[in-house]
Amino acid sequence: MTTRLLFLKSGLKLGANQVIVQACSFIRNVVLARLISPENFGIAATLAMTFHLFEMASNLSIEALLVQAEDGNEARFQKTAQLLRAIRGLINASLIFVLAGPLSGLFGVPDARWAFQCVALVPAIRGFTHLDLNRLQREMKFGPAVINDIVSNALVTLGAFPLALSLRDFSAMLWLLIAQAAFTAIGSHLVAERRYGWAWDLSYIKRMSSFGWPLLVNGLLMFVIFDGDRFVIASAQRLFSRSTYSLTDLGVYSVAFALTMAPATMIAGVYSSLFLPLLSRVQTLRSQFERRYAVCCEAITVGAVLMAVLFIVAGGPFVVLIYGAKYVAAGAFIGILGGMWGLRTLRVAPTVAAMALGDTRNAMVSNIARTTALAGMLFVTWAGYGLPGIAACGLGGELLATIVCVSRLRREHAVPSAIFLRGFATFAAGTLLAGLAVWGWGPGFDWKTVFLTAVGLMVPLSLSMLLVFPSLRISVFGPESSFFSLIKGRGSPKAKAAVETRL
Repeated sequence: MTTRLLFLKSGLKLGANQVIVQACSFIRNVVLARLISPENFGIAATLAMTFHLFEMASNLSIEALLVQAEDGNEARFQKTAQLLRAIRGLINASLIFVLAGPLSGLFGVPDARWAFQCVALVPAIRGFTHLDLNRLQREMKFGPAVINDIVSNALVTLGAFPLALSLRDFSAMLWLLIAQAAFTAIGSHLVAERRYGWAWDLSYIKRMSSFGWPLLVNGLLMFVIFDGDRFVIASAQRLFSRSTYSLTDLGVYSVAFALTMAPATMIAGVYSSLFLPLLSRVQTLRSQFERRYAVCCEAITVGAVLMAVLFIVAGGPFVVLIYGAKYVAAGAFIGILGGMWGLRTLRVAPTVAAMALGDTRNAMVSNIARTTALAGMLFVTWAGYGLPGIAACGLGGELLATIVCVSRLRREHAVPSAIFLRGFATFAAGTLLAGLAVWGWGPGFDWKTVFLTAVGLMVPLSLSMLLVFPSLRISVFGPESSFFSLIKGRGSPKAKAAVETRL
C-alpha cells in the first residue's frame, strides 16, 4: 500500500470513528434530556464540567509524545508514561474529592456534594488506561484505538436509557461518566499487545514534563472555549447579584450547545484527518500546497455553511422535536450557536494548514484570542442580559480567533488570505440570508415554513458554492463536467489546466 493510500485509509478510519463517537454522545444527551428535567440536566452538566476542568488543566499530552518520540517504542518509555498517567489520575481524583464541597456550593447544588465526590472516580479509573493504543499509532495502526472508542461508547449509550429511566435525575449522568471511564480503561488492556506495567525513569519523566507543560496552557484554553460559557451560567448567581441565570437555564443552554457542537465536531474531525496528511506531503511545494489548501477551504466551507444555515433556520424547531417542549427557550439563541460553531468549523482549514507547515503555535494563539469571549460573557452575566448575549459573545470570540488564525498564517508562512476569504465571504452571505429569513417570520413558526425556508436557502447555496469554488468543483467533477462546463465555459484552457488541483 502506498503512503498516500495509507494516509487516506487512516484518515477515513479516524473520521468514521469520530462520527460514531459523536453520534453516541449525541444520543446519550438526547436520552438524558428527554427523561430528566432541564434543571437536573443542568446539574449533570456541572458534573461533566468538573471532570473536564481537571482533565484539561493537567493534560501533559504524554500520549502524543509516545507517538512522536524516536524512542517512544521503548518498553521502559511506555511504562514510565503509564506511571505518570496513573499518578495524574490519582492526583486529579484527590483534588476533585477534596473540592467537591466548594464546587457544589459554587454551582448552587450543595446537596449534590456526594455526586461531585463520586466524579473523582472518573480520573482515577482513566489513569490506569493502557497506552499501547497510542504506541501502535506510531505504525499507523489505529484499529485498536478505534475499536476501543466505538465499543466503549456504544456500551455506555446502550445503558443510557434504562439508567435514566430508573433514576430520573442528574445521577444518571454521573454513573454514565464512571461507566465510560471503566469500559475505556478495560478495553485498552484487552486490545493491547504488550503487558501493562510501570517504570520510574527520571530522564524520561523530565522529557515528558518538558514536552507537556506548555500544553497545559492550551488545555486551560480549551476548557474556557468548550465549557467557559456554561461555567459562567452555572456559577452566575453566586458571582453576580443581578444575574437571573438558573440551573434550568444551564440545562436549556447545554442541550442547544450539544446539538450544534455534534455536527461541527464530526465535520472538523473528518476534514482534519483527511487534509492534514495531504497538505503535509506538499508543504515544501508552495504552488501545490496552496491549491490543496484552496480545496480544503472550499470543501469545509460547504459543510460549515449548510450546518450554520440549518441551525439558524430550523434550530429552534429541531430542539423541540429532539429534546422536547421543555427546552423550547433554546430557540432564542441556537441560531447564534450554529453560527459560532460554523465559524469554528471554518477555522479548521487555516489551522490544519499551519500544522502541516509545522506551526502548532497558530492554534494556541488563535485559542487565546477566542478566550477573550469569556470577558464578554462575564459582563453579560453581570448586566443581567439573557442567554442570547452569552451565545453572541461566543460568536464574537470565534470571529476574532478566525481573523487571528488567518492573519498569522499569512504573516508567518506567506499563505495568501484570499484563499480563505472566498469561503468566509460565502459563509457570511449564507448566514446573513438565513438570519434575514428567520427575522421575516416574526414570532412563532410552523414546520411547512421551516422546511420551505431551509430548502429554499440550502439548495441554491449548495449550487452557488459549486459554481464559485473552482478548486472543489474540479476536484469533484473534473474540468469538463457537463453542467458546470456549460456555465463556466466548456473545455477552456483554464479549466483543463485546473485539473492539477485534483487530489
